[in-house]
Amino acid sequence: MRLISLLLVLASSLATANEPLAPFSAEFRIYVNKLPTPVKAELVLEPAEGDDYYHMLLKAKSFLLSNTEESYFHWRDCQPRTARYVHEFKGFGQRRFHHMDFEWNPPRVHNESEDDKESLDIPDDTLDELTILLRGRCVFATGDKSYSVTSVYGDKVREHHFEVIDRETLKTPLGKLDTLLVEKKRTGDSKEKRRTLFWVAPQLDYMVVQAKHIESTLLKAEMIMIDYNGPELAPDSAPASD
Repeated sequence: MRLISLLLVLASSLATANEPLAPFSAEFRIYVNKLPTPVKAELVLEPAEGDDYYHMLLKAKSFLLSNTEESYFHWRDCQPRTARYVHEFKGFGQRRFHHMDFEWNPPRVHNESEDDKESLDIPDDTLDELTILLRGRCVFATGDKSYSVTSVYGDKVREHHFEVIDRETLKTPLGKLDTLLVEKKRTGDSKEKRRTLFWVAPQLDYMVVQAKHIESTLLKAEMIMIDYNGPELAPDSAPASD
């Protein structure tokens, strides 16, 4: 389910550094080896109470499992600043959770899980794993082709690196859209064939419209957007014609 979370968190609309985030909701279908699964997922971004304060909610569920993540964060200078992050998973006879409260003077996170309670010092620019890719919206908007971010999940602090590797036109529920193909770069991975790819649409404010994770030659997972409610396409960046 961490894979689904990583794929879905990219599905967010772009705003410039001085603009508020536009609320949206999007629905996705998960495929494995090109076959549709019963897993559907919804990602919602909405204002929360307070200046520049937002709530992002991700729900993925089927008759076998449910996976919920949510983050409350401030958005300033094109950077999310987390106040609280929650992840809960139920399925296959298991229940796992992380409830994480962030404080920033000094930077520190307090985590409660099904096994333990702990506190951890973190770098000042650390993000949670739901808002991790919001940073990329501002990078791509300026024309930069790569960026790196730090995240924390439980007691683990992680580094992530992303790079634009190509440009493609894809069919979507909104018509044909020009997209940037972004890859999550990995170093020291023992599995040479493992790759994670995202197609983000500048015409739709850099929202992800498709994603793919290749675990091996025999195992591939895809995320495809099937519905979207949010800001419309800009007049000067209409979809490519059929």
